[in-house]
Formats: sequence, structure tokens, C-alpha cells
Amino acid sequence: MRVALDDAAPLYRHAPEARQVREQGEAAIDAFMQEVLPGIEEATRRRATDLISTTLSTVGKEYSQTPRTPEEIADYADAMADMFCAYLRQLSS
Repeated sequence: MRVALDDAAPLYRHAPEARQVREQGEAAIDAFMQEVLPGIEEATRRRATDLISTTLSTVGKEYSQTPRTPEEIADYADAMADMFCAYLRQLSS
């Protein structure tokens, strides 16, 4: 699915609707990170946001290229969540 979407990307990537969805997603992540890391310097929060967003995107692209069972997907998602939670805890301590 991701490969097919990537092939079609030039047709929709620059559409106003795509930009709006992307901006909404970025705003949601920013709001989440501000809530999770309220006392953190802005530069550190921006770096953490970029790191988590990039990781989710990159891993999602790679992981989705191979068929997985629902159990495998859940296990992988749980492991990633644990990794992100540990990172966020470390930043906030």
C-alpha cells in the first residue's frame, strides 16, 4: 500500500488538502509533545518531535513493506511505544 501511495505521491503531495492534513498532523504532534514535555527547552522538544516523527515515518515505511500478522504488528507497536516512552521519560527527568 505504501509503495503504491508513494508512486502516486506527485499527484497529491502538493494539493491543498494534503498540505492541510500534514499541517494538522504536525500541530497534533506538537501539542502532544508540549503536554508530555512541558518544562523542556523548545530546541530540545523540537529535536525530540523531529526524532519521533522521523522514526515513526521511517519504521512505518520499512515495516509495511512485509506482510505481518496482527499479533506481529501489535508486538512491534508495543516495543516502539516502550522505546518512545523511555526516551520521553529520560528527557523529562
